[in-house]
Amino acid sequence: MAHSIAFTALTAALILGIAAAQPTTNGTRFAGFSYAGNVIGYVNMTMDYCDIVAALMAGNFSAGLDVYANGKNSFSGAAKRTFFRFASHVPTAVEPTYIALTNGRNGSWLDMAIREAFAAGNAHLALGLIQTGTLKYMLHEVDEAANKIAAYVADPTLVSQLADATGAPHNIDEGWSLWVGGSPTTCGTLSSWADQLGDELQASFVGRASINNAMTLAFHELQAASRTGDLAAYNATRADVVRYTTILGLQGVMHALYKADLAVACKRPAADLAEQKSMITVSWSLLEAFLTARKMPAAYISALGKALTAPKPDYKKAQAAIKRVISGMGRRVSEIGTPDFKAINADWGCKAPRR
Repeated sequence: MAHSIAFTALTAALILGIAAAQPTTNGTRFAGFSYAGNVIGYVNMTMDYCDIVAALMAGNFSAGLDVYANGKNSFSGAAKRTFFRFASHVPTAVEPTYIALTNGRNGSWLDMAIREAFAAGNAHLALGLIQTGTLKYMLHEVDEAANKIAAYVADPTLVSQLADATGAPHNIDEGWSLWVGGSPTTCGTLSSWADQLGDELQASFVGRASINNAMTLAFHELQAASRTGDLAAYNATRADVVRYTTILGLQGVMHALYKADLAVACKRPAADLAEQKSMITVSWSLLEAFLTARKMPAAYISALGKALTAPKPDYKKAQAAIKRVISGMGRRVSEIGTPDFKAINADWGCKAPRR
């Protein structure tokens, strides 16, 4: 069944209820990755997300904003960990993937966008941008681990920089928990979004999105390099993580534009079209930044941006801009995915011609 991140989250909350707390991740394995230490605080952020979802389902945007801004279930020492912190974080050290994602925007740009979505009563946009904030902080963890490895390489006596409990491997654990949620009872994660896109864009393998398979392998490589202090290997894999994230954003805009076009063709309620436009905004918030960072020709980026924001969504007309960007990435359309009308249309049952 086809859903956006936000709609998936709203539905999952009804089915699963509020995510339950776990005692520790130390010595555990989740979604194919074995944790080096304890990052349960990050896993418990899934409960905050479920609480936000529940509040928005009830139409209580002020309660949802309160959990976003002030936190509820996850603690860092005596302080509550918050999605606001994820969205507004500004690093004190050089962090290239963070710099790429900000794309020249100030540290408050994402927090401001999230608060505007709450104020406008746009649940899908608010929830989707919170996930963008989660991705932003995941990439911060990946960058911070690289800086710890670099410190060790510069001074091999700093073995604590490679310690499982507090060093670079700990950052990798935190990054992984932000990608997958780390709990079987989540209300929406980056990895679940990737799986949905993989399924509905025919980009899955053995029931799992190709992006998730690739990201799992990447985090294993990051963990290994963070334990051995192999900075060259780490940086090579970090570049892979950025590439996979870029593909996720591209899949996101393709899927949302296709479904927005379908919503018009099927004469769906205005809310269905608005949801897909919100998801275009979410995906474009990261895709545009990473395309710019990889020095994609500005004309390609501009053409895609115009196709995505046209007053009347038209996937067919946008395909030329999409293919140009895919080619500029050195990829083929088949590697990114092709919309599956049957899967995307499953929850609508639209009789309109395939788009």
